[in-house]
Amino acid sequence: MDDKQTKPFVDTPSSVGDIEPSVPEIPEKVMPLSVRPDTDSIAHSHTSIHHTHAELLLHASHYAGQNTMQTIQPSDLSVGNADEAPPGSVRLGRSEFAVTLPMDSRLKDEYDRILSGAAEDIRQFLAMSNPTTQVSPSDRDYSLSRMQEVTAQLNNVATHPDLNIAHHLTYNDSNMENEASWAEYSSSKFYMLGYLVQVASTYDLHLIIEVRGEMKQKVLERYLLGKGFAYTRPREEMGSSIEISMVKDSLSFGIHSHDGVRELMKPPAAIFALDSSFDPNSPSVQHIRTTYTRNNDLLPVIWFLVSNTCEHIERCLPDLPPADRMRLLLQYTAHLHDDVGDLQDNALGVYEDVDEILMYLRDRFATWSLPAIEPLPMISPETLESSTPSSDGQVPTSQKRFLDDDSEDYRSKRTRLEDVSQLTQSIKPPSQHLSRDLQYLEKNILQMQRTHASEKEQLQAELSRVSSRAQTLEKALSELQHRYESRTKELHQVRQERDAVVGGKASLEQRVDRQKEDISKLKEERSQLRRDLDEARQELKSGGGTMADIEKAREENRQLIKEQAGLERKADYERNQAEYTREQYQNASTAAAQAGNELRQLRNENEELARKVEGNSARLRELNLKNDSEIHIRRIKELELTLVTREDLLRRKEEELREIRKNRPSTRSTSTQPRSPKITAGSRPTSPGVGNGNGNGNGNGLSGRGSALRFSSEMRF
Repeated sequence: MDDKQTKPFVDTPSSVGDIEPSVPEIPEKVMPLSVRPDTDSIAHSHTSIHHTHAELLLHASHYAGQNTMQTIQPSDLSVGNADEAPPGSVRLGRSEFAVTLPMDSRLKDEYDRILSGAAEDIRQFLAMSNPTTQVSPSDRDYSLSRMQEVTAQLNNVATHPDLNIAHHLTYNDSNMENEASWAEYSSSKFYMLGYLVQVASTYDLHLIIEVRGEMKQKVLERYLLGKGFAYTRPREEMGSSIEISMVKDSLSFGIHSHDGVRELMKPPAAIFALDSSFDPNSPSVQHIRTTYTRNNDLLPVIWFLVSNTCEHIERCLPDLPPADRMRLLLQYTAHLHDDVGDLQDNALGVYEDVDEILMYLRDRFATWSLPAIEPLPMISPETLESSTPSSDGQVPTSQKRFLDDDSEDYRSKRTRLEDVSQLTQSIKPPSQHLSRDLQYLEKNILQMQRTHASEKEQLQAELSRVSSRAQTLEKALSELQHRYESRTKELHQVRQERDAVVGGKASLEQRVDRQKEDISKLKEERSQLRRDLDEARQELKSGGGTMADIEKAREENRQLIKEQAGLERKADYERNQAEYTREQYQNASTAAAQAGNELRQLRNENEELARKVEGNSARLRELNLKNDSEIHIRRIKELELTLVTREDLLRRKEEELREIRKNRPSTRSTSTQPRSPKITAGSRPTSPGVGNGNGNGNGNGLSGRGSALRFSSEMRF
């Protein structure tokens, strides 16, 4: 394996499994940009570096010596003549818009690496593009195709860095969610798509994403699958004349990777151009944009361009011949490689861009509110010639770290600190105030030394962590290299087997063709023999005599044989029908017999159940009678017990009454009690006396107070 194949693995800092991105929270309420205050002091993470250009790109004097410029008449889809826009502006047609995006520093290194690797080829192409250079057309075409490959690699870095190593990627054991996170981490375009999916998942929108190439289409499909999208129909049915549509909640995407009239899932709201090779003037795109209009205007096309990259510069160039256009594109790409991903001063963040795009798409009467992209700067031809990249791959001066100067500065600082500490120890202060100042200074110096020591320890720990991580990455890289080599060997074996199968298939096809030819020849010979036989028979018939009679008899015999064969076939058919009918009758008889047996069994079971029901009813009546008799017997016993208790109580009361009567005095003179009152309303009811009915002889039929209390205490309730 050469260095060109292994170098993309070395430059990639991390893999899909090492990424744990944090998705930003969705703001509860987003204010429209038209009412937001001007906050120039707010710094976005991807707009930390801005640049302004006072002059414009591609001034008319820059092309004064070029007579090969072509003028293209504007079509119905164009916004107007190209001369209406300032030179260096993004060339957009009618209802076309563009959004510039940043680029991560890691991708900038990959971008510069591709430019450095192709520096020699770029210099050769620029030398061949000189009119005075004598070059064969084949070499010129080869150099132009090589430059097209370089620009395609640069555009792939801006879209997704894995596109340049597509032949090394396998998706057998990968996690689609991790792939989606890796895409958002690596590419600002997919990062913007991720936030759009997060915000607009509840919106009823259908968006078309335009990419070119099978690999880009596959990466985009796996990204949407990792974000929770699903195909609207089986994947095998989509891709040719039907768009590849995926849906999540109310949001849906249609992926278009080639030209051609397609059956859309539903009316789209916009077209997102993720690929710089997308042509909005193709017939299929024109058909879609004119069919699904927006407020009597064409369907909008939104370009996603990484600022100052090759794809951005290509959209800014005028219409030129392919060689001149490629030369100018390479020169400006090399000159602006330090400014790749730097946004203009009034550019918004990714979140604000998505919010404004959604506001524009949801309101059919809204206008495009994002700021216009500033034109690229005008650069003189001499500056462009001096900006040609070198093949040594050196890092620009602005990106180098001067370690030697930093170390000298650190040593000088350390020397000064040591001198001050020695000075404070050797010189005695002239006064107490100066002594306090020197002590305070010594404390500060010691504190600074301790701080520097802790920082040094932290840096050493960080260095050890980075070293261990580098060792881990190196080990993973070696394993990946081994796996790649083993799979390459397996691929070679599979290819050899495939070649052997293809060779065997060719020989079998030849053999089959020969057999088909033989069969066709035999069929022709058989038909010819039949014709000859018919002619011979006709001649025999027309000849007359005994032979003619014999031939006629033979013909009648053949006719009779045919009739006999027909009658035999008919007899066989009738025999088969009779056999089938007999089998059906036997099956029906068997089924009827089985049904009769089942009916008899069911009748017997029914009679048995009826007898059981009668027996159970009799036992139930007996149980009810027995239960009622037991209840009455218990009630009788309770009443008898109550009667015995009442009789016993009555007997005791009678005995008590007799005792009271027996102990009463015989004469009134011997009584020490007062005179009993008359039986009137005012007399006491408890007065003792004969005939009071209280057991004391008063005879009034009312029990006395004492006897009543005793009776109540002895009574059982």
